[in-house]
Amino acid sequence: MIPMPKRVATPEVDDVTARAVGREVASIVTYHLSVLDREDRLESGTGEWRQSFMDDAADRLATAKGSVLRTLQMAVDERYFGILEALAGPGHLKTGDLATRVDVGRLTLQERVSDLVSAGLAAKVPEADQVSISSAGVAVVELVHGAGAVAARDMREGG
Repeated sequence: MIPMPKRVATPEVDDVTARAVGREVASIVTYHLSVLDREDRLESGTGEWRQSFMDDAADRLATAKGSVLRTLQMAVDERYFGILEALAGPGHLKTGDLATRVDVGRLTLQERVSDLVSAGLAAKVPEADQVSISSAGVAVVELVHGAGAVAARDMREGG
């Protein structure tokens, strides 16, 4: 019989990964809120939509959770995770260097980097042709590497 796993506690605010991902997601969602608020004010002139959203705690939580899930889904996709790993070193990389490291065409890389930026996992400075990892991206890479190390050790020790 397989033993039931221990229940994992809900992460506290001090959880580094939760805090890093949550802050990046909040930044992205806040930007989108501003865009929608501007559009709402242009269309209706009232700005009521933003206030209604901000007053609805359940809607805000559902939006936040959905955005976090989107970010994590992208982060654990091997096609994106390889880019995050390549960016996890110090500093930033030029797009051409990154394309070489992850062995993917530049157009495909541009699309994936744009996705990572929209999820809050990376940042890009087009004028300088530079891509870097965000704090959320670093936290996810560290989480995967740490969990992988624990799993490899536990497999060796027999679980």
